[in-house]
Amino acid sequence: MDDDEVVIIGAGICGLATALALHRKGIKSVVMERSESLRNVTGAAIGIQPNGWRALDQLGVSENLRHTAVRLRRFRTLDISLGGGKQKEISL
Repeated sequence: MDDDEVVIIGAGICGLATALALHRKGIKSVVMERSESLRNVTGAAIGIQPNGWRALDQLGVSENLRHTAVRLRRFRTLDISLGGGKQKEISL
């Protein structure tokens, strides 16, 4: 398996996490990304559920992220599949 290489398409969160996990297992990979630079993501947020934090723990990167993470107390969802767009507030 020394000559095998995994090709990962996309340098988003999933692609980079996959590359990191493979690297830690000693598996070579190459990440292919169409964009030449980072996109402007001003104001963007990523919601990470508990199972996502467990995955980040396994990758060894969760502690670095926890220093800048903001814990949500509640959030509101909008279900557009229910005629009329019903909203639901969920406390965490």
